[in-house]
Amino acid sequence: MWKFRYKGLQAMKDVLRTMIKFLDSSIKRKMIVMVVVTLIFVVGMIDIVTYGVSINLQMNDAKANDARKVQFVIENIDETISNMSSLMDSISQDAEIQSMLSNSSVISVSNLEKIIFSKTSYSSNIFEHLYLYDNQKLIIKLNFNSGNKTNRNMINQTTFNKYRFDTVGRTSWRIENGVIYIDKAIRQRESLKILGYITIALKEDYMKQRLQSEEYRYTYVFNENGDVIVSSNKIAELNLDELYSRAKQEPNGIPTQLNIKPFGKMIFTTNISEFGKWRVVSLVPVKEIAKGPELIGWWIMIIGFLGILVGIIITWKGTKRLIAPLYQLKQVMDQVETGYFKQNVNIQSNDEFARLGRSFNRMMEEINHLISEVYQKELSQRESEYKALKAQINPHFLYNTLDTIRWLALYGESKKIEKVAISLAHLLKASLKESKEMIPIKTEMEYINAYLFIQQTRFEKINVSIYLDEDITNFFIPRFILQPLVENSFIHGLEKKVGNGNLIISGSVSHQSLTIRVIDNGVGMNQEEAQLLLSAKEDEHIDIAKGTGKGLKNVNKRIQALFGEEYGLSIQSSLDTGTIVEIMLPAIKHSIMTSKSI
Repeated sequence: MWKFRYKGLQAMKDVLRTMIKFLDSSIKRKMIVMVVVTLIFVVGMIDIVTYGVSINLQMNDAKANDARKVQFVIENIDETISNMSSLMDSISQDAEIQSMLSNSSVISVSNLEKIIFSKTSYSSNIFEHLYLYDNQKLIIKLNFNSGNKTNRNMINQTTFNKYRFDTVGRTSWRIENGVIYIDKAIRQRESLKILGYITIALKEDYMKQRLQSEEYRYTYVFNENGDVIVSSNKIAELNLDELYSRAKQEPNGIPTQLNIKPFGKMIFTTNISEFGKWRVVSLVPVKEIAKGPELIGWWIMIIGFLGILVGIIITWKGTKRLIAPLYQLKQVMDQVETGYFKQNVNIQSNDEFARLGRSFNRMMEEINHLISEVYQKELSQRESEYKALKAQINPHFLYNTLDTIRWLALYGESKKIEKVAISLAHLLKASLKESKEMIPIKTEMEYINAYLFIQQTRFEKINVSIYLDEDITNFFIPRFILQPLVENSFIHGLEKKVGNGNLIISGSVSHQSLTIRVIDNGVGMNQEEAQLLLSAKEDEHIDIAKGTGKGLKNVNKRIQALFGEEYGLSIQSSLDTGTIVEIMLPAIKHSIMTSKSI
């Protein structure tokens, strides 16, 4: 049983190791694991302590009970020996029996049978046979089971061994072929001369009944010579000689615990009868004694297992209600992680979770206040930057346009000057408006056409092609966002090109993004120079006369200030091939910005 308990503890350790893996999971699961671990520990301790205490009590009771049992057997044996000795004395000392045995000529078998039947009538149910001999032969054989009397033919054929009888006349016991025999020599009362012999065979079960042994108890009765007179529940493999020798070494009447191979631990109790000097040995397997405590242990484990199930159910239901506020707080925090800061926690209780929820609400209010404050500051800063960038674009455009008019005046092109002046006035009027900063592409293209007219007036060798999707003209873009791109194509490409130049403006919409390309076949530039157009430092020299500077960089910064860094300009160029400037904007179908809202 202790080995089983040890294996049970090992199994509990394995269960605990598995449960530890769950400690990184939810609070509900942790609480369930803690309850299960606690219940397992409590049930295990109760089981072990209860088993230990009960097995000790059971062992003490078993030893005391075994000592009483052995003493009871001793008393029964002494009583049996005394009764049998008295019966044998009564028969052997009967005057009529002695008279007939003294004079064989007057022996009357029928009279002898009557005398013997009368003396054994009160206990005839315990006898199997009775034999009466004279000094030479069998005289009487009685069968108590059937009441048969002596068979004369059997008498003449029966011999007997005188040497198994005690010559002093004492009653002796022996066992042959599993049958217990009681022998006594009949001696004449005056001369003590042996007149005959008497033997009684007891029924096989009589002595076993006197042992009154339980099924699990092994009881042996040895005579003074070490011969087994009777036993119950024999162990075939047990060495009876060693058992008898061991019994003589142990104290009488005091149970001890011995390890008897190959049967394991047993309670060993021995005692000797005062009357017959017979030794009684009792063996009780410890495992039989432990059945009661083991049964108690199993019931404790079963009840404990049911308790664990009930504990899990109660904990599952209880924690669901207990930590519901925590789940509510978690859901709100998940929303906060997505960027929604307006959600509050409403916990209707006064426990720690409610205080945590109120603290969270105060924290969110403070965060919202800080976000609003930072957002307003950033908004103001971006608006200032945007206006500054816009202010940087207009002087470039004005300078280049006036430069074109100057050249026309030098050549005396008065009509062209008029048309250029009208186009310039149209552009200046549009740039001075404080209306919406987001305008449709078709409106922006009107400004581009005015600008292109001015440039084509100056550079007649330039061919312009515009390819825009039909639905793209209704999308909104920032005002004057394309003019610097067209201007860049003239200044850095077409103006220096020998021969005719081509300028292509195209636009398309894809995946919620708007893409506009300005392509020229001018002289181009290397990629490093192209990148410098987007990354010019604030303190770099600007050659206004040549129209170079920060136009593209300012457009890029303006776009990113409005829509974020994922939008803006990109430039691809190569020498003697041309340049492609691509602008990426969000696809906006309605004007969402004003001059006061960026």
